[in-house]
Amino acid sequence: MHPRSSPQRPPANPLAFVWYMTQQHRWPAIIAVTCVIIAEALGGLLTLELKFLIDGAQLAVENGFQDVTAMWLWGMAYPLTFFMDENIWRCSGFSGMRWITSMRASISRTLFAYLTGHSSTYFNDRFAGALTNKITNASTGAADMVSTVLWEFLPLIVGFLWSFLLALWSNAWLGLILGGWVVLFLVINVYLVVRKLKFAFAVAAQSSVLKGKMVDATSNISAIHQYARHMHEREYLDQYIESHREADRYNWWLSEWILFLNGGLISIFIAGMIAMSLLLLQSGTITIGTVVMITTIIIGIMRSLFFIGFKMTDFMDKYGQISEGLQELLQPHQIVDAPDAKEFAPKEGNLSFDAVSFSYGRKPVFTGLNLEIPAGQKVGLVGMSGAGKTTLTALLLRQYDVQGGSIRIDDQDIRSVKKENLLKNIAMVPQDVTLFHRTIRDNIAYGKLDASPEDVERAAKLAQAHTFIRELPAGYNTFVGERGVKLSGGQRQRIAIARAMLKNAQILVLDEATSSLDSESETLIQQALAELMKGKTVLAVAHRLSTLQAMDRLIVLENGTIIEDGTHAELLTHAGMYARLWQSQVRGFIQE
Repeated sequence: MHPRSSPQRPPANPLAFVWYMTQQHRWPAIIAVTCVIIAEALGGLLTLELKFLIDGAQLAVENGFQDVTAMWLWGMAYPLTFFMDENIWRCSGFSGMRWITSMRASISRTLFAYLTGHSSTYFNDRFAGALTNKITNASTGAADMVSTVLWEFLPLIVGFLWSFLLALWSNAWLGLILGGWVVLFLVINVYLVVRKLKFAFAVAAQSSVLKGKMVDATSNISAIHQYARHMHEREYLDQYIESHREADRYNWWLSEWILFLNGGLISIFIAGMIAMSLLLLQSGTITIGTVVMITTIIIGIMRSLFFIGFKMTDFMDKYGQISEGLQELLQPHQIVDAPDAKEFAPKEGNLSFDAVSFSYGRKPVFTGLNLEIPAGQKVGLVGMSGAGKTTLTALLLRQYDVQGGSIRIDDQDIRSVKKENLLKNIAMVPQDVTLFHRTIRDNIAYGKLDASPEDVERAAKLAQAHTFIRELPAGYNTFVGERGVKLSGGQRQRIAIARAMLKNAQILVLDEATSSLDSESETLIQQALAELMKGKTVLAVAHRLSTLQAMDRLIVLENGTIIEDGTHAELLTHAGMYARLWQSQVRGFIQE
């Protein structure tokens, strides 16, 4: 699979996905994990040194300070160990910072690359805002999960192990109480958190839907204003807000109950450890230093465990959020390159549709359609709505793959070549032109990324766009707004034509807009299209009479079948569907 046109599909399981992304930043991860383990071990050593310091001080007091060696030895060792511990923690911080920030960026790149490899069908069924939100959630959620594991769970595990060994070394009963209680605590919390996972999924799903609905509303703000539907939209959105609130509230309610249970378990643990320590001290089995060490262990565990339930539930919330996003984003691509896909460079631009069959679900569009278009010929597609005109152009662009037969360019099956290469050699002017919220220069140069300013202006002049661009306050540096809303429909069409001119591909696909424009824009677009089509193989869904007359050949489709094929003049004499459509023209447009 070509890495640029069809990125490798990452695992959709959140833990496997994080591990997969971590492989790209292995050394910072290894250093960070190692530093945390060493730092936590030194923290346990500090607890042991504190015991020896207190026992040494007690011994010095008892012998009238005749022997202060142990007291001063451990008194000097304690701050030195503390200094080492802090510096190793900082080392873990710097390494973790590099690991997590780099991984977050890699996730955004990987998911965006995979997302853009999906077919048009995938995007037609989903909110664009919700999809981009899933990428953000996955990158930040994965970073939060790694941070939690690195600086919460891993220190806790190492700390528990060290504390258990210290308690067991001090007294078997203390070790057994601590070890048994920790196992019980973790089993209960893991059970509860896993049970809670489905509610975390519900919150993530509701959040995604809500954000998608908000983006949909704001993207159509003009319609809301024009129809005075402000209250309707608020009421429509309110049902999704309420669904999200209910899911979020119940998820939070369960978290609070887990914290409440943990508080009770920790209280029982503290009471048991302190009581056992005092009994052992009273019997002379352990020293005051050991009591202080055990108390320090208890305080450390109490601080770590009090919010461990919260950390685990938060971790699973992130897990659910990431899982929901990855399941949506990482669905298998519908259109992929063949393993042996070749580079594509058409020599002439001959198009051949050989026995093409295609269906939308159970609805057949084409059954055995045959069409030959010689290089340099301009072919217009005509027919009623639903005849298959736009579908035919979509198949040529591999927005869908044919289900039978083949489409060939210069005897090369388009399924046997790399899709990215294929699209680089086809220019497209769509019916509904949308632009990036970037400058006009950037939008035109999208057809040729290394184009010089002179190349851009030359293309704009040929597309009859240079004059209106120069009249804008910032000229070619004018930002066009989201989807190009700051420009009129005719202006957007001319920008799209300029972009296609700059691309200068041998094959041109044109899907004309059916909406009427003012007479000046209409004339300018006719001139621009005439310039664009020179010397190219053209497949056009044509509506304008001027465009139809400029075609070398017209193909009339009905229910996915070619029913007429000829020049404009020839088809008018046949008195068939084309002649009827021509006679029904309104203001220069064929009516469907």
